[in-house]
Amino acid sequence: MTGLVVAFAPSSGAAGTHAPVRMPDVVGKTRAETFAVMRADQLFFSTHGSGSNNGTWVRVIAQSPAPGTLVAYRSTVSLTVSVGVVHQPLPAPNLVGLSRAKVYSIMKSYQLYFTTSGPGASNGTWKSVVGQSPFADTLIKWHSFMHLEVSRAVPHSKRAVPKVVGDTRAQAVAAFEAAQISFNARGLGAANGTWNKVTGVAPAPGTLVAWHSTVVLKVTTVSATTTTSSTTTTSSTTTTTYPGETTTSTTTTTLAPTTTTTAKPPTTTTTVRKPSKSKDYRIGIATWYSYIPGQCATWYLPIGTRLVVRDLATNRAIVCLVTDHEASRGDHVVDLSETQFAQLESLARGVIRVKVSW
Repeated sequence: MTGLVVAFAPSSGAAGTHAPVRMPDVVGKTRAETFAVMRADQLFFSTHGSGSNNGTWVRVIAQSPAPGTLVAYRSTVSLTVSVGVVHQPLPAPNLVGLSRAKVYSIMKSYQLYFTTSGPGASNGTWKSVVGQSPFADTLIKWHSFMHLEVSRAVPHSKRAVPKVVGDTRAQAVAAFEAAQISFNARGLGAANGTWNKVTGVAPAPGTLVAWHSTVVLKVTTVSATTTTSSTTTTSSTTTTTYPGETTTSTTTTTLAPTTTTTAKPPTTTTTVRKPSKSKDYRIGIATWYSYIPGQCATWYLPIGTRLVVRDLATNRAIVCLVTDHEASRGDHVVDLSETQFAQLESLARGVIRVKVSW
């Protein structure tokens, strides 16, 4: 059903000499809001859908062209309208790490549209989502667009947050390495790495999270105590002398055990760097290339070295295994797979500054 073209009174002067304007986002807006926005941008529009022929429509459910598209000044755009109730904003779904088929299913159920960029986006051969805009849980309009950064890499299944509450530092590190999940420690001793006990995890243990995602550990430093028990035995000798003889008797007195509690001061761990030609970390730039997720390349470390790569701008970190050698030298410290680079920054950035530890 097609309605009339809505036009506003033009002012004098040639419209063709005016600079193009960007198409506003009117999806989800009411009829009154749409008129106000289009009038402000000096654009005309035609309506299609229920209520368009008699002006009883109450909301816009789609538009052409898409928001942000440059259109000619005072040109006519197309709006699809409805007489239904205006939908409220809804939280954006979390699509990172999901397969292509799963993304289509979720977006259809949410009644949202999306655009893609990255390897496989141009010909529809992408297999997983490595980034999205807006972020998950951001309130967005019904029938609006999301942008997805995609990859040809096969998506990894989600991992359960390990149960580490009450564990020592060594136990927690081992558990998270086994689950291939990263963590940020917060609390007493977190800043200098002297914490020795986990007091909490967010999200809760057992929660399914994306592969190589980061959770928060609440930690503390617990002082060790030593209890010593000692028993003291006191002996006394009494000698009684009578005419013609001497008698000696011995009395033994045992005191109750004395308990002494000695509180040791908090243990401070000092790490002394071993003297060698190589350092334990390097700071430089990281790039990405189409490679196996979880694996990376350097020019200065042997194959099989496990790295922690931390984005100096965001403090996000990932773990990867050196399985390839790169030709670059200098401050080029690591080449990441496109999947792991996207966990630190957008693939569009191309180059980021990082700290590589091993």
